[in-house]
Order: sequence, then structure tokens, then C-alpha cells
Amino acid sequence: MISDGSLSGWGANHRYSVLVNSSDGYEDCWRPFFHLLKKYWPMLEVPIYLNTEHKNWKATNYPNLICTQVEKENRGQGRLTWSECLMLALEQIKTPLVLYFQEDYFIHQNVRHVLIEQASDYMVRNPEVSHIALTRHCSYGPYEAHSEPWLQTIGQNARYRISTQAALWRVDVLKSYLNSLENGWMFEVYGTWRANKRKDVFLSAKWDQMTGGPAIDYLHTGIIKGKWLSAIRPVFASNGIEVDFNRRGFYVPKNAYLHKLEVAQKLLKNPRHLLNQIFK
Repeated sequence: MISDGSLSGWGANHRYSVLVNSSDGYEDCWRPFFHLLKKYWPMLEVPIYLNTEHKNWKATNYPNLICTQVEKENRGQGRLTWSECLMLALEQIKTPLVLYFQEDYFIHQNVRHVLIEQASDYMVRNPEVSHIALTRHCSYGPYEAHSEPWLQTIGQNARYRISTQAALWRVDVLKSYLNSLENGWMFEVYGTWRANKRKDVFLSAKWDQMTGGPAIDYLHTGIIKGKWLSAIRPVFASNGIEVDFNRRGFYVPKNAYLHKLEVAQKLLKNPRHLLNQIFK
């Protein structure tokens, strides 16, 4: 299923790969995403996977980009869920760790390459560590002190202990938290419940200015419910990126109470799965 057989085995000498989790309907994000990735992380030289359904997209600034094309062999069997697509993409990765992105994490300042290398090395040397968050948009905490001053522990009962924000994951652990019935936001909610009951070590690289700021920074996030975040316009303009914003339009924030009600209604659409996650 890998788009270029000549890449087979590529990445054997790396600790981690980059996975940009996406779907074909977000193709308009790919060009600006990889433009900004190259500009703000020029030292990135690891295998890069773009999780697509059918498309085999090419990036001129990343000639070795691998499109997963996870729906390629699934014709006539119904569309795969978000979690099924992610699972199939993870099965293609040959490194023990994966740095997870989504296609609308538009980086707008220099990535702290040395810190990411330090984090990946730390995970390799400490196999009990399952996850290191690399952005200020990760768990809401609470956090606990860690023996390494540049790290903090994500508490056992932290809100969004499981997050889809930029982070290093041990590939086998990320797979173990996936449930084929779930989309991305369900994975964060139900995955956090599962993580509250498991003793996996979840860490975060500190992102305060005293420690140099986040390893990876971007607006949270470029697209919300299929619409552009209005704050992305100056980011694109300052980086010479032209996008037809009319195609998606701009997201209008909802009242916080209405948002919570909407989430609750979505969870109740599958009460059996909800109960299974509560009592599992």
C-alpha cells in the first residue's frame, strides 16, 4: 500500500517518523502545511507519511513523502472510520516512535529541533514512556513534577490525558488506545477515560518561556468543523501562502454551553459504546 516501493525499509536508522493524519477532503491544507513545515523545521530528515484515503499526493519540498492511501484496498466495503484509517496508517510506519500531526496544524514559528531529538532519544532510552506532548495545546492537566527539569508528567486523571495534538507516541501504545468505532474527538474523550485507568507514562515537554517555549507551535487549530479559523489569515499572508478561503468559509464560535450540549448529544448517539466505555 506504500506509494513508492523504493522507500521500503526507509527509516530503519531513525527513532521516529512523522505522520500527518488527514483525509482526501482536506487536500487544500496539504500545500500550506508542508510549506510551513519546511520553512520552520528545515532540519527535519525523517520518514514522513501523509494519511490519505485514495490520493497519492506529491510535495515538491518533500520528494520522499509517503501517502498511505488507506482506502485503496477497501473498495466496496464501506468507508473506514477515523480510527480505522489511523490504525492502517500506523501499520505502515517502521520506526518505534511516531510524531503525530494533523493537516491543519500550521506551524508559525521555528520548531525546536534539538528538543524533539532529545525527547525521542529519551523515549528510546526509557521504554516505559508512552507519549511526550510537544505543544502548548495538549492536556489541560493537572501536571506533576518529573525528574527531568524540561519535562512534566501528565496526571493520571488529567483532562485530555489523550490528545490528538502534536506529540511523540510509541506506535504500539497509540494503536492500543484506538477503537474502530471512534472518530477523532471521540478518541480524545473515550481515549482519556481509557488512559485514566491505565498506568502508561504520559509526559509533556514544558512550553513556558523560561524553558524556551513549546517545541512545536501553531494556532489551535487551522480548521474547526470544516471551516477556517479566522486567525489563520495573517499566518498565511505573512508566509506568502494564497488560499481560497471562500471554499470553506470561516468558523463562527458557538456559546460554550451549546458546545457542551452538542458534544453530549453526539456521545448519546451510540449509547451502547458510551456505556461500554464507562463500565469497561
